[in-house]
Amino acid sequence: MKTKILFLTCIVCALVAFVACSDDAETFDLSGDCLVEKIVLDEYTGIVDHEARTITVTVPETYDKKAMKVTALRLSERATCDIHEGDVLNMDAAIVLHVVNGDVYVDWTVIVRNYKPAIKPEALFVGSAYSKEELDMEAMTACEWMLANVPHAFYSSFDDIANGTADLSECKLIWWHWHDDHGVDGHDGFLAKGTDALKVKNQLKAFYETGGAMLLTRYATHLPTFIGVTGDDEWTMPNNCWGDPEMNSFDCGGAWAFDIYAGQGEHPMWENVVNDGFGGKVPLTDAGYFVSNSVAQYHIGSDWGGYADYQAWMDRTGGNILGVGGDGAIVAWEYPSVNGRGGIICIGYGGYDWYSFKYGPSYSEHYHKNVEIITKNAIEYLMK
Repeated sequence: MKTKILFLTCIVCALVAFVACSDDAETFDLSGDCLVEKIVLDEYTGIVDHEARTITVTVPETYDKKAMKVTALRLSERATCDIHEGDVLNMDAAIVLHVVNGDVYVDWTVIVRNYKPAIKPEALFVGSAYSKEELDMEAMTACEWMLANVPHAFYSSFDDIANGTADLSECKLIWWHWHDDHGVDGHDGFLAKGTDALKVKNQLKAFYETGGAMLLTRYATHLPTFIGVTGDDEWTMPNNCWGDPEMNSFDCGGAWAFDIYAGQGEHPMWENVVNDGFGGKVPLTDAGYFVSNSVAQYHIGSDWGGYADYQAWMDRTGGNILGVGGDGAIVAWEYPSVNGRGGIICIGYGGYDWYSFKYGPSYSEHYHKNVEIITKNAIEYLMK
């Protein structure tokens, strides 16, 4: 009996030790011992979000964040952390604050953001992140290309549109390139993950209906059905979606190309496309480029999906087909500008990819430059 009691005691102790060493405060409700109650960098006080375990400090627009002094830091009683009052931190990027109280610890993310002035852009790259620096690498790469290549272009969060920081009165085009590591699949998937965009769907709808154009790529191709582009039918989003996390990207092994749809060979989208050896196609990758293969397209066929053939898709959505994949799926399409509305171009092809987290030893860019070429063509076409 004594042996059994000793055995059970050891199990209980082991469980207690396991719980005490966990940082999963949501599960075990341990974060109360490891709170960041206050932090001040220079004279700027952070806003603490206990649920998200973040502290956000907002500084003036041009403030230098490279050497910010910790002028105040208050933690839970008896808690300690790996920075101290008087430390000088480079806050150009977020840092993690490791707070320990006995055997318990919780990590807090500290972010310093520059205050954003009001903008009145001609072109806008949008996303959920507060700033372009907080975008995922796929979207950030696309955004930085736009800001460098499209005059009077800015980045804006959906919150900026909601609160009026981004004034759309002179904006001609909005581009949303949306990557999600776990994919966005269909109507319910967009409702669950596209909440930031849905908060401003009325503003986006008004923008579109008064002549504003949109370029929607990757999972952003779900948006039109939710802002009335396809009428009252809220189930016309892409029906064939998938994708891998960025860090699970794989070497594409060569040129991935889609077919230019019949009759669309002269569309401005394809001007100056590099397609030597790929007549009638748009190749977008090269061997050694790593893709997440994130796809948001339309399966066509009577077997499933709601679109028996291409004409059925065009009749239901009012769109024009621009490009199709090897299996016949619609991978690029357009909602033309009619009745004062803006035009919209959508690209949901897996090879339309801006960021490779690594490259194979034989990588040499050739066809991948077409990603920039067709994007530039689309933006110029839509902004005319």
